[in-house]
Amino acid sequence: MKTIDPATAERWLIGWTLSRGVPMPQPCEGGLVVEVGLPTQLRRYVFADAGPALQACADRIHEPFIFLKAAVEPDILRQALPARWHVEAPGYLMLGPSEPPHRTATPSGYQVVVDAQPNGHLVRVMHESQEQAASGRMTLHQGCAVFDQIETAESHRRRGLGSVVMQALDTIAAKAGASERLLVATEDGRALYTRLGWQVIAPWSTAVLPEA
Repeated sequence: MKTIDPATAERWLIGWTLSRGVPMPQPCEGGLVVEVGLPTQLRRYVFADAGPALQACADRIHEPFIFLKAAVEPDILRQALPARWHVEAPGYLMLGPSEPPHRTATPSGYQVVVDAQPNGHLVRVMHESQEQAASGRMTLHQGCAVFDQIETAESHRRRGLGSVVMQALDTIAAKAGASERLLVATEDGRALYTRLGWQVIAPWSTAVLPEA
């Protein structure tokens, strides 16, 4: 089982909070907590493992829409939690390459648009019809670039647009002097990022208390 330095999880979480525009993470009983404040995600706790700190946190929570995240396999998280917790599909904490592989040309009929925002950059791939075909965000904090919300519209998939977004974000990160690139991938996303030279450094599992 892979383990990570808690500081790595914290660097990713700081980037995630900057990308989502929510309060910065705060220390909490051996982990970190973010007050997300959304109707379906009130709060999230993040731990580097599923040890006593996570277990104590889980034991005292009974409200719905509170999430626990840890750098462990889903079955490890399941074993650490009371039965009332629902464990979601697995994710993966990934580290980007220092030198990305070959670049993918932007397909004909599409254009890359980069918008600087207060907490980072938004990359959009626009179709000539003015429809947004793909997008992604990147935030930078103390040399760590966190890539987030990499999405391709259903009608524009299988055209390499995810790679175009990632490459545009990586160019921004390189110009900003980023020494580390992190993201959390779904199972589907992992295949794309692996092709682009990213590697899994830890599993990333999520549990939530569903609405009663």
